[in-house]
Amino acid sequence: MNLVNIALSGMNANRVALDVTAQNVANINTPGYSRQQAMMASIAGGKYNATSPGMGVEVTSIRRVTDQYLVSQTWSTSSAANYSASYMSSMSQLENMLGADGFSLNQGLDSLFASLNDATSKPESTPLRQQIINESEALARRFNTLTESLHNQHKDTHEQRNAAISHANSLMANIAEVNKQIVETNGTGGNPAQLMDTRDNLIGSLSEVMAVKTTNQPDGSVQVSLASGQPLVLGGDAGSITAIPDASDPYLAQLHIEFGQQTFATNGDIGGKLGALHEYQVDVLKPNQDALNDMAMHLADEFNATLSAGLDLNGNAGKPLFTYDPANPAASLSISDIKADELALSGDGNPGNSDNLTDLIAISNKPVAVSGFGSLSLNDAFTAMIGETAIKARQAESDYQAKNAMNEQAVAARDNVSAVSSDEEAANLMTFANAHNANMKVISTANQLFDSVLQLF
Repeated sequence: MNLVNIALSGMNANRVALDVTAQNVANINTPGYSRQQAMMASIAGGKYNATSPGMGVEVTSIRRVTDQYLVSQTWSTSSAANYSASYMSSMSQLENMLGADGFSLNQGLDSLFASLNDATSKPESTPLRQQIINESEALARRFNTLTESLHNQHKDTHEQRNAAISHANSLMANIAEVNKQIVETNGTGGNPAQLMDTRDNLIGSLSEVMAVKTTNQPDGSVQVSLASGQPLVLGGDAGSITAIPDASDPYLAQLHIEFGQQTFATNGDIGGKLGALHEYQVDVLKPNQDALNDMAMHLADEFNATLSAGLDLNGNAGKPLFTYDPANPAASLSISDIKADELALSGDGNPGNSDNLTDLIAISNKPVAVSGFGSLSLNDAFTAMIGETAIKARQAESDYQAKNAMNEQAVAARDNVSAVSSDEEAANLMTFANAHNANMKVISTANQLFDSVLQLF
């Protein structure tokens, strides 16, 4: 009887719909899960039977509810948010470092020039002269400590980049493997929904490391590349990112994409965490290191040149106060083995004369060339460095707040379409369960009719 067959098809179709609903409910808290829908279609009646209403219903497919545009928006905004987060974190660390009392060059400079001013009252005083040497040594240590801290941050940024590259390479290999599985599942008529969710999550994680774009392929795989076009994943094949160390600095690197037998160079603007690390190193950290080297070099050269023009307590030509390695002035800055009586504070050899001491004090206001800040005094140069860092840190924080809000909006828009709604699924359960029971009632009715017919004989 067609009545039974039609009812059986309805029972089977609604049972599948109940299974799909149960799967949705089970994954209501699964991150990145896209809800599914059972797509039903009526089965047509006989070709030559005008009185046939049809042969029931069938589930033609299970639809994965998603909007690729919204998913892509979560990836692009995630890349921007992670770029901003990484950059803000680095700038905040630098701001705290430069603002710490123990790293303040201004405090060290003020103390040194204060000791020089104190010595004008009695230039021949050994304790006052020793104080000048002591403050000079303390200032040199401030340069050393601050430079070491910047170097450590430079090294830490290098290690973060290596970790991010390793993570990205692992993600790309996993995306390629999932691509293979999706193609195989499609080829055997299976449902690749869970695999597609997994792939979206992997691409989302990759977008945190760098900005990516994707292209869907006819076989169900996805092609992934950098925003600038260099290939990362093609079907079941994945490339790898390598960092080529800079010849002048082993902690700086140029990134390349190796894919098969080809190598593609990247520019520094690759987005995500990797882009932020590169920009921070090149645009902030290295310029500040160069500026500190200029400051240390000029401090030493100005003091040593002025002292060489004077005479010490013994009437001898002045000896240098500072020494440094020209290759790395700020890290190597130190004081010489000069003694208190060897400080050439006099211009004519008279122990009470302070002409040369006055020239030393004048260095505090003497403009010197500092990379990135122009010609200004040492105090003003460090103040400018602190001020510029503070401005960039505030801008980075503001940028992060904006980019993170955009990412949250994109995720909310995606979830509004794809995430599981407990209320909606509860309604679906009632609908499909009632339909299932109604079809069972049709079968029961068909059996009763059949029994009634048998009783006529």
